[in-house]
Amino acid sequence: MSRHTICKTSEVEVGLIKPVTIGRSPIILARLPSGEIRAVGGYCPHQAADLKYGCISGVTNGDTPNELTFDHAGEVLRCPWHGFEYSLVSGDPLVPAPANTKGCLRFYEVAIEGDNVIVIM
Repeated sequence: MSRHTICKTSEVEVGLIKPVTIGRSPIILARLPSGEIRAVGGYCPHQAADLKYGCISGVTNGDTPNELTFDHAGEVLRCPWHGFEYSLVSGDPLVPAPANTKGCLRFYEVAIEGDNVIVIM
C-alpha cells in the first residue's frame, strides 16, 4: 500500500468536494460534519460519472403531510448525471442500486499527520 500526501486539512471543507488525482486515479475528498475526512473513488458506481461535478447535501424526510425535515446534512454525495445519492458515512446508496452495478462508493483509507491529509491506496 502506498501513502500519498494530498493536501492540508484546512483545504477540505464541510459540504464541499475537493477533487484530487493520485497517479491516474481520480479521488474526491469530503469532510463530514463530524470533522472526519473521507477519500472516495472519483467515479459514480452507477455509470461512472465524474463525481467531482457532484454535490454534497443531506436528505429530506417526512412522515406527515406538509412536514419535512432535512437530515444528514453534509453526509450525502449526489452524482451529477442521474442524481444517485450515497452516504459518505457508510458508502451505501440511499436507494438500492440497480442489478449488475457495484452499488457502493469506494473508500480509501485516510490518515491525518500533523496538518497533512494522507490517502493510503
